[in-house]
Amino acid sequence: MVNWILTHKRIPEDPWPSNLIEHFLYEISLMDSNNFKDSAGVGEREGRVFSDIIAKRHFYLSHGIGRSGDLFAIQPKAAGSSLVAKLTCSMAKEALSLFGLGKLHCLVLPLATGMSLTMCLLTLRQERPVRTN
Repeated sequence: MVNWILTHKRIPEDPWPSNLIEHFLYEISLMDSNNFKDSAGVGEREGRVFSDIIAKRHFYLSHGIGRSGDLFAIQPKAAGSSLVAKLTCSMAKEALSLFGLGKLHCLVLPLATGMSLTMCLLTLRQERPVRTN
């Protein structure tokens, strides 16, 4: 199952049980440099989580994504987080297509509610600019 999703980057036909999803995410998190054993990385996007409860809640994925202003670029220190981002975008794109919206470009970002609403409103403003008289 894991090999299939990594190869096809699509939504699986049969749903995965929760324990497999959790195991998959924990395994992927081991690819991020902040989870390397005996490593204390430094850097602006380096993942640092003090609380083990919070780390577990987020499957130990705390590293940044994107590189040099390019949100699609692979972050070398965050191979796992980058992989999750790529898989998520591929699956979201497929889901939009399954809902009849055709082939669209898709970018899924880890944002809090306020930032998500801001991004949506900015996009709508581009689609329907404010008229000034």
